[in-house]
Amino acid sequence: MDMNSVAETAADTAAATAEAVSHGGDMVHRMVILVFQLAVIIFAVRIGGGIMKRIKMPSVLGELIAGIVIGPYLLGKIPLPVIGFPHGLFPLPEGGGMPVSPELYGFATVASLILLFMVGLETDFRQFLKYSVAGTVIGLGGVVVSFAAGDFAGVAFGIGDNLHYLSPACLFLGALCTATSVGITARILSERKQMDSPEGVTILASAIIDDVLGIIGLAIIISLIDVLRAGSGDISGLPWANIAHVAIETVLVCVAFSAIGFAFSSQIGRFLKSFRSPTAFTTITLGLAFLAAGIFETAGLAMIIGAYVMGLSLSKTDIAFIVQERLHNLQDFFVPIFFAVMGMIVDLDRLTKPEVIKFGLIFGVLAVIAKIIGCAVPALLLNFNMTGAFRIGAGMVPRGEVALIIAGIGMSSGILDADMFGAAIIMTLFTTMLAPPVLTMALALPGKGVTVERPSDDFRQSRFPFPSESVAEGATHSILAAFRNEGFFISMVDSASRLYHIRKDDQAFSMWREDNHTVVFSSNRRDVTFIHTVVYEALVEMHQDLDRIKEMAKPKEFRRTLRSVTSVRTLPIKEKQEILRSDCVVMRLVSRDKQDAIRELVRHLDGGGLPIKCEEAVLESIFEREAAAPTELEFGVSMPHGRSEVVEHVMAAVGLCPDGMNFTSLDGTPVRLMIMVASPKNTSGPHLHFLASITGALRTKEMVDRVVNAADAEEVVKLLIGSKNASLVERLITGGDAKPSS
Repeated sequence: MDMNSVAETAADTAAATAEAVSHGGDMVHRMVILVFQLAVIIFAVRIGGGIMKRIKMPSVLGELIAGIVIGPYLLGKIPLPVIGFPHGLFPLPEGGGMPVSPELYGFATVASLILLFMVGLETDFRQFLKYSVAGTVIGLGGVVVSFAAGDFAGVAFGIGDNLHYLSPACLFLGALCTATSVGITARILSERKQMDSPEGVTILASAIIDDVLGIIGLAIIISLIDVLRAGSGDISGLPWANIAHVAIETVLVCVAFSAIGFAFSSQIGRFLKSFRSPTAFTTITLGLAFLAAGIFETAGLAMIIGAYVMGLSLSKTDIAFIVQERLHNLQDFFVPIFFAVMGMIVDLDRLTKPEVIKFGLIFGVLAVIAKIIGCAVPALLLNFNMTGAFRIGAGMVPRGEVALIIAGIGMSSGILDADMFGAAIIMTLFTTMLAPPVLTMALALPGKGVTVERPSDDFRQSRFPFPSESVAEGATHSILAAFRNEGFFISMVDSASRLYHIRKDDQAFSMWREDNHTVVFSSNRRDVTFIHTVVYEALVEMHQDLDRIKEMAKPKEFRRTLRSVTSVRTLPIKEKQEILRSDCVVMRLVSRDKQDAIRELVRHLDGGGLPIKCEEAVLESIFEREAAAPTELEFGVSMPHGRSEVVEHVMAAVGLCPDGMNFTSLDGTPVRLMIMVASPKNTSGPHLHFLASITGALRTKEMVDRVVNAADAEEVVKLLIGSKNASLVERLITGGDAKPSS
């Protein structure tokens, strides 16, 4: 090799190295931009979603609007040269195309796959089979009529030229019109306690069919559009035989994949459980979803269809609920980013065009009417009257996540232009915001929704009422632990209503809390005896634990340990002054009996400002607490206390009886000082802090004597809450060691 060749080779190598370094630097810069964008999106969607939750609207609306606000058509295009974004944080790309970066759209794509995988995974296939007839008829009616309405809207009112019923844009409008967001409906049914009503069960079952048919319909439409694009565009010259072949082939692919998944679901479940760690098999299931998504996209179908089919296949396994629970946080992170990105794609200039707004609202109205008619009419043939049929139709109205995903696919593939995409967004917002008031109104209509009530032989509810919320909370934990010990997988579906799904092999049932203190199970009739056995054994174990706790919590020994405490953390003086005032101090109690003394002090709570009904409720809570365990301390001190729903803030009253009452404290001395505390039951407050503060202040006989022999109410308060005359309490406030004052 001559020197010239060596020089040329070296020059080429140097140029390639420089290009690689430059490309690497550009990649790093793009990643830095992506990190900043994600940070802003996370803050924006949390704020937007939080605002919507406050006004009782779905958080998806706030996340979508947040994306519009921070996107490239509004705030995102504002130059920020000071922090290194001269064209804005979300600039529009040069040369047109998608208004968001490929990296950000990639995040949105992953989010859509996670969302559709979870939708498939959460499908209750038992309910699908149990209500297959009613669900199929109603779901099919809603899908067919909604698709026709969306397609018709595009033809009759759409924005563009040469639109006909087989135009790709019109077909896509029909597809996204079929999707139902049953999450909104389920929340309303739960709040109205209508989940188990004939209408509620039918809506949820129909929504399952609706999802399945909608996904299959989308697959058919995508395949159909490929055929239409390959043709001449003339309707009369379309290869109808080829179109029918493609449609049938698409349906068979979806059904075949699902059937294979269901047939081998037990083997798949055993394979996944062989990894033992729930985190490990959850990660693998997500990998399977991505694999299926890639296979379907390669086959000419949408990736979301593959993810949904994989979720649907795994929904029959007994680990489905634990996978849902483990992926819940991942879903909470990714999915709002997807909605924000969908909002960023919306061109505000086009969205605010009169023709886009007009078409979007017409499209929304037709979408609402189509779902109500398409679902209500078949319901009339299935033992529902007009009221019940209207409730079912109203429950199927809201569009949401899937509609936005379909719209995003249409936009990214060029099937929908900016005007059509904007109209689709308006339709989604319109139906999602209209659905809650319409369904609430429908459920409020008087009368039953069925023509003839048919009792179910398979469905049973088992109720276990407990005496208080705290007992129900402890029982819930014990019962869930008992199920886990039997090898069941447990997933919390909704923390607000404490709704759990419990599943193992072919056993599956739900558990939730009703009225805070009643545990309710919904199960097959065959599982009722098993559930009662589990609950009984859990309560027996609780009873045994309670006996052990009683041995530990002997009042005398437990209270006397306070004497060995040399450092006490207490409330600030200001907070204690708000709880205990001089007008709540009785310098000489008339009563000599414990219960009478408590009644006397209740009348002095809050300076004597409590209504009679509130006094009775407070008395009941204090007597209930006294029955559980005595509240006497040493040196002639008693501290009766309780929590009540009628109390709004922590309050206290003090009663003195220098001669002693007709009952004794822990050390056998007559009670001379009674401090009573009443606190709210279900809200936070310094209840225990205040009790600990007073207990710490009265650890010595000398301090108790000073309080009992105080000259007036003001001195009592100063001694108890801390002052320059009460060095012990004053030093306790700072958390330092203290010696008793003489």
